[in-house]
Order: sequence, then C-alpha cells, then structure tokens
Amino acid sequence: MGRINTYILKQLLTMFGFFALVLVLIYWINRAVRLFDRLIADGQSALVFLEFTSLTLPWMIFAIAPIAGFAAVIYVVHRLVTDRELVVMQTAGLSVAQIAKPVWGFAVSLAVLTLVLSSILVPISQAQLHQRQMEVAENLTARLLTEGKFLTPSDTITFYLRHITAEGQLEGVFLNDASSPGKNITYSAAKAFLVRSEVGPRLVLIDGVIQNLDLSSEKLAVTQFNDFVINIGQIVSPGGTAPKGAEHFTSLELIQKLMSAPDMTQSARFDMLYTLHQRLAGPLLSICLVLIGFAVMVTARYSRFGHWRPILIAVIYLILIKFIEGLCLDYSRQNHAALWVLYLPSVFGAVLSYSIIFKSDQIWVSQKVPGV
Repeated sequence: MGRINTYILKQLLTMFGFFALVLVLIYWINRAVRLFDRLIADGQSALVFLEFTSLTLPWMIFAIAPIAGFAAVIYVVHRLVTDRELVVMQTAGLSVAQIAKPVWGFAVSLAVLTLVLSSILVPISQAQLHQRQMEVAENLTARLLTEGKFLTPSDTITFYLRHITAEGQLEGVFLNDASSPGKNITYSAAKAFLVRSEVGPRLVLIDGVIQNLDLSSEKLAVTQFNDFVINIGQIVSPGGTAPKGAEHFTSLELIQKLMSAPDMTQSARFDMLYTLHQRLAGPLLSICLVLIGFAVMVTARYSRFGHWRPILIAVIYLILIKFIEGLCLDYSRQNHAALWVLYLPSVFGAVLSYSIIFKSDQIWVSQKVPGV
C-alpha cells in the first residue's frame, strides 16, 4: 500500500508542477503585457518592469495553485482509469477511501503551500510592490517640475508650471484633469508646494480657482480657495499611492495589531479579521477542490466513448463552488458578524466529495460481499 500511495502522490506532485507552471506563464504573460505598456509609457526601465512582475509572482502562484491542483487530480485519476491501474487497485481489495489517502496528502500539502503564500509571501511582496509604486509615482510627479512647458503625463492630464523659485515654491500652476467620466476639472493657483506624505506626493495649491465643467449639462462651477491639496501621485499614477491596507501585512502582524490596539476603529478591525479569515478559508477550499475532482473521476463509470462526461461534471462542480465562494465573500464583506460564512464553500465541498466517495464505497462493498 505504501508503494501505491507513493506512486500516486509522485504523479500528483509532478502534474501539479506542470499545470502550475503553464497557468502561471499564461497569467504572467497576460498581466506582463499590460504592465509593460504602462511602465514603458511612463518612461520606466526594463529593470523596473522585471521588478514589478517578480513582486506579483507570489500572488499569481497563490491564485492559480488550487486550480492547478484540481487539474492535476483530474489528469492523474483519468490516467489511472484509462491504464486500468485503478481497476487493479480495486480488484486487490482497495476501497475508494483507501485510494484517496495519497490524494489527501497532496491536498494537505497544497493547503500548506497556499497558507504560507497567503499569510507570509504574498503580503510581503504586495507591501514591497506598494512601496515601489509610491516611489514610481513620486518620480513621475518630479518630472512635472519643468518650467514653461505643457506636460501630459497621461491622455487625460495636462500640467503647466510657469516658474520654480530657489526655495522650491511653484508659481503659476495650471492642472487640467479629464480622467473622471463626464467631468473636466481645471485647477489654477498663484503658487503651490509639492510635499511628501506617507501615502504619496501631495500638491498644495495656494490662492487659486477650481473650474468644474459638467460635460453632460455643460454647466461650469467655479470655486475660489485659499489653499487646496491635490493627491498628485494618484492622478499621475492611479492606484500607486493608495494607503497600505490589511493585505499588505502578514497574518502574524495582523494578529499583533489586533492584540496591541484595542482602541482600533471597527472598520479597521473588521478589515483585519476579514483578511485573516479569508487567508484561512482559501487553503481549506483548495483541499475540497482536490477531493471533489478525485471523487468525481474515481467513481465514474467506464464508457467506451471516453471520460469527458465526469471531467465536465467535475468542472461544473468547480464553477459552482467558486460561484458560492464569491457570494459568501460578498455577503461576509457586507455583514460584519458573518465571517463564518467564508467557510461555507469548504463545508459544502467536503460534504459533496465524501458523499460521492461514501456512496461509491457502499456499492463496492455490496458487490464484494453478496447480501450486504
């Protein structure tokens, strides 16, 4: 039995590595093309592009690992069935539950991998990526400090600066922002200052006017101000200057923050608890996806037309569970007292997979022992 378990487990790990590599490459190429266009258009070097893509790699592996595990189980069990190896095992007296032991080992290994990724590696890489995005946003903002030229860092932004004093004060500032649909906002100020903050660069305008044009009604609203602050980094590089969230901290850091800050706001506490429970529910769900793929394939009846039907059924179950997962994520996000809902897809998957295995073993026992 030990050799059989080792044989099946080795095949599962090999095929998991293959499917994970293929899916990561497909996903990486899809994201890398868009990231390359945006960074090169902003004047960044190829080294920055490679750094950004490498920092997104842990998240990509975490996202595709359950799907790769599901595909590996489908492929390995299908090959065991077509090569009649599964028939030999059952003829030797092994039940489906006994054959599932190496699959359980593979599923637990996959859960440990996703748990380490979601709790440690992904938060660390996302925090570093967030920091680099802020630095890139500051670099792009610094390029706007060119006297006497109309600059267009993007298709919807136009910036003009008349003069920079020796003290770093900006004079004669003009900024047109057409990024919002249906609106065109123009900022003009006699002077301004560019300051740094924890969430990115800020442009402080002094003694100016805001002209807000509603393109649908063609109405112009004019507002005068003494001082006004613009998140210039967010305008120049959207998404690059957002404040750090719970997803940027490891699970241990989140637990320490929850224990050391009892006066934390309810929304911040919920975000941390939600992130922790989501990181725990994800690995549990990956176990269920592997077991469902195994249960459907190993209990399928022989057909001379191939095994496309159980594969299709397994994929439908996968889609159904992912759909339920999405509903549970939305529901628990809106209801702060319903974090337990995050574990319902795992419970549903476990009950579904073992109901299939138990039913198959009951039929196997009744056939093996007449009268049972």
